[in-house]
Amino acid sequence: MPGVVVARVSSAVVQPADAYVGRVIAQQRVDLQARVEGILQEVNFTPGSLVSKGDVLFRIEQDIYAADVASAKASVTGAEATAKGSDIILKRNQNLLEKGDVPQSVVDAALAEYGQDLAAVEEAKAALKLAQINLGYTEITSPLDGRINWSSVDVGNVISADSGVLATVSSVDPIYVSFFVSENVLIDEHKKGMIADNQITLKARIHLSDGSDYGTDGQVIYVGTQVRQDTDTIELRASFANPDGALLPGQFVSAYLEDASAAPSLTVPQSALQLDKDGHFVFVLDDKNVVHRQNVETGQQIAGAWQITSGLKEGERVVVQGLQKIHDGASVTPVDASGQPTQ
Repeated sequence: MPGVVVARVSSAVVQPADAYVGRVIAQQRVDLQARVEGILQEVNFTPGSLVSKGDVLFRIEQDIYAADVASAKASVTGAEATAKGSDIILKRNQNLLEKGDVPQSVVDAALAEYGQDLAAVEEAKAALKLAQINLGYTEITSPLDGRINWSSVDVGNVISADSGVLATVSSVDPIYVSFFVSENVLIDEHKKGMIADNQITLKARIHLSDGSDYGTDGQVIYVGTQVRQDTDTIELRASFANPDGALLPGQFVSAYLEDASAAPSLTVPQSALQLDKDGHFVFVLDDKNVVHRQNVETGQQIAGAWQITSGLKEGERVVVQGLQKIHDGASVTPVDASGQPTQ
């Protein structure tokens, strides 16, 4: 008896096979720029590396700005001392006024002087705050967790607000994939209840450029607000976990929508399915290892397998190798993919 390799008819959830061209985009992208002028003293990152929110990426010389802070603090101290003296004079004149020793005009003048000195204190405090802000601007920190690109400046250069973008930080986890679907697809998902006014339960999966599955499903988080007139399509954006940074902004992928309501269906290996003038069929083994032709109806082709919509039952054995050696009614010796006998 000829030997053949067989496989069991199995059940699996078959998802829609329509692929859409997707582009990976960062959830956040921030251009770093200088806010004050000075000599660049430090560049504290490796281009292309991951940085954390709050990391000091660039440091501008601080001596001048630190001196401005010290000077502003001294001005506050002096203004407060002057205001304190004015307050003492005002209170003394108010006491003398009650005794009739000075006219009201003297108290009014002292009060005006005290008010001016208080205003000078607030002005000095504002100047101090501005000096502290400028000192803080000498350290350019990362506003988010992400990956940083190449720096456009080197240590030793004088930089300022006119220097333009020094570097760009892009978030990597999570990351978005943008793709466009037809208006009919969107209508169908609305009818299924996957897209509602206040909730989107639609999921997506992606394949990388080498055809491999990314392995983690994404959640659709955005549905475009209008249909593109040139293509009659609507933008969808799905959010994907990207802890290893495998997905990079600008990368192209194949995107697929997930049907959460899809029920399991029968599948057979692609090599088991045959086609002749009468349609698709497979060879099924009975409990005596006799081959029988079985006509089937097929659905989608997925990952090396075919969806079977009718003609088979789960668990039945179908021939996947050795088809050229058999015919309807032949007795065979079946083994599984590992070469072990099967019954």
